[in-house]
Amino acid sequence: MNKTITTIIPFYNCGNVICGMLDSILAGTVLPNEILLINDGSTDNSVAVAESYANQYPFIKCITQEHSGVSTARNLGVKYATSNWISFLDADDYVENNFYECIINAVSDDSFAGSVCGYFTESNGMSTAYANPQAEIMDSDALLEAMFTNDNVRGFLVTRLFKTEIIKNISLNTNIHICEDLLFQTTLLTKYPDLKFACVNLPLYHYVQNNSSATTNLNLFNGAVFKYKPAFDEIRKLISKSYVDDNYNSILEYSMYCLLKEYKNGNKQVLPQIRGVQAELKTIQPTHSSKRRLAYIIAPIIFSHLSPS
Repeated sequence: MNKTITTIIPFYNCGNVICGMLDSILAGTVLPNEILLINDGSTDNSVAVAESYANQYPFIKCITQEHSGVSTARNLGVKYATSNWISFLDADDYVENNFYECIINAVSDDSFAGSVCGYFTESNGMSTAYANPQAEIMDSDALLEAMFTNDNVRGFLVTRLFKTEIIKNISLNTNIHICEDLLFQTTLLTKYPDLKFACVNLPLYHYVQNNSSATTNLNLFNGAVFKYKPAFDEIRKLISKSYVDDNYNSILEYSMYCLLKEYKNGNKQVLPQIRGVQAELKTIQPTHSSKRRLAYIIAPIIFSHLSPS
C-alpha cells in the first residue's frame, strides 16, 4: 500500500506563528512527502517565511491565491496534491513529533478511508487532552455521529487523514466560513456511507485557541444571521438526525452564556446579539431542554441578573 502524504496548510497573515507548525512537522519521526503552503493573499511577512522553508526543503511548495478564505485555499491544495493521502493542518497550531507516524501506520490496508486521532486544546497556558478510547475503528455513521456528540472527536479536519481518491471530487463549500470542516465531512460521510476510519487513541494535534475565535470576540452575527447557521442549514439538508439540532443548541446556549456574561459586566452593545440568539433558540427543538434554555428563550436579561456571576 502506498503511504505517501500531502499536507495542506492554508495561511493568511500568520508570519509570526507558521514557523511553529512547520518546525513541529519537520521534527517528526515520519515526514509528509509534500507540504503545500497555500498563501491566501497575505499582506504581512507570511509569504517570505513560507518561501524560506520552500527554498530550504524541496518537498515544501508555496502556492499563492487571492484572498478568498480557508475553504478555497484547501480546495486549491487538494487540486495540486500528488500523494495517496491528504492531511489538512492549520498554520497557527502544531503537532506532536509522532503525529504522522501514528496516523499513517493506523491505516494498515487499502480498506481504510483514513484515520482519526486525538488532540490537545491550548488556552491561556493550559493544555487539555482529548482522545477516544471507546473505538479502534469507526465507520461513516459512527464518525458522523461522533463529530456532533463526542468532544474527543468533534468535526476537526486537522485530526484526520484522508485517502486522496475519496476526497478529490468533494469540495469545501466556499460560501461557508464557520463549521466549513464539519459540513465538508458531513458531505463526505453521507455520500460514502460505508467508509472505514482507524482511530488513534492518542492526543497528537495541538489546537491553539486564540482571541480571534467568534465567541471570544462576541461577534456572532453576519448582519442578522447567526454565524453558525449557514453551515447547519446545509448539514440539515444532508442528514436528519436529532444530534445535529442538539449540537446546534449547545452552540447557541454557550453563545448566549458568553453574551450575557459580557452584558452583565456592563457591555450593553451585545444586546442585539442576545436578542438574535434568543430568536434562533426558538427555531429548534433539541431532545433535552433545560431550565437554563427556557430562561434564555423567555427572559435572558432577567435571568442574567438573577444568576450568580
